[in-house]
Amino acid sequence: MGVALVTATSAAAIAAQPTPPTAEDQHDRRLRSLRAEQGERTQTAMHLFRSGERNFVPAPDRSADVAAPSVGRPVPAVPQPGVGVAASMLLGLVGGVVGGCAVLAGWAAATRRRLRQPASAT
Repeated sequence: MGVALVTATSAAAIAAQPTPPTAEDQHDRRLRSLRAEQGERTQTAMHLFRSGERNFVPAPDRSADVAAPSVGRPVPAVPQPGVGVAASMLLGLVGGVVGGCAVLAGWAAATRRRLRQPASAT
């Protein structure tokens, strides 16, 4: 009778001990926690977005104040008063020359061949 009692008690104690979690169980728990965190962030973002919708006040419509340009005939480009046409042309010409020189210098640096050095005989 004592042996049966000891055996039953030890069997119950062994059965009551939790089994160590497997890698698959740990992975499932991590995924559940990640999904819960992601759901909380999504919920917070939606609350923020909806509060912005409730507080949105559109700007006044100013398009009615501006006259619509005619569609039939394009407006020619006219320089503004105080802007010299010759100065603008000269500035464009100088910019083009400087840009072209920079492109040529870059191309020359990229394709430069190095001279062969004779191997030392020491």
